[in-house]
Amino acid sequence: MYQRRNESPDFVGLEALKKKHKEQLTCFESWAAQRDWSSFHMSHYDWWMFPYGCHSGAFGASYAIYEYEAEQLKQDNEFIERFLRGVELLMLSWGWDLYGKCEVKNTDPDQCWQDWPIRLYKCAKSLKLFGFEEEFNSVKEYALPLIKAGLNFQYGSRDCAAIFLK
Repeated sequence: MYQRRNESPDFVGLEALKKKHKEQLTCFESWAAQRDWSSFHMSHYDWWMFPYGCHSGAFGASYAIYEYEAEQLKQDNEFIERFLRGVELLMLSWGWDLYGKCEVKNTDPDQCWQDWPIRLYKCAKSLKLFGFEEEFNSVKEYALPLIKAGLNFQYGSRDCAAIFLK
């Protein structure tokens, strides 16, 4: 069975992706421990923390992964643990308990939605690519009230709400 893969010469490769991902998770853990939620909102990390099959304007195909790479990464239990922890901490930065599927009580002032629909979209696309339906559904539960409240879920020409409305 053919699986699409990143064959671009710009692709950093799985080992470099895992290294960058691990370094970023270290930052996530530090920010969360310090309750520095604004660092989640102001930093750039989407492409290597939540990889999926889309090229970036700034990074091209460097961090894009498809079915083939996702299958390889799923064999690495440490990567998968770090990946899911990254999702958990991102959602926590917005005041959402990923596994409790509910809002966090007594959040800090910056621990709320920060108008990053593209970041939520990338997280969701990556969860789908890796087959994490339970976690995707929790992210969807977070997104739907925001969408229903009429918040802007456009990023450039991309409708970031569409993935949650299927």
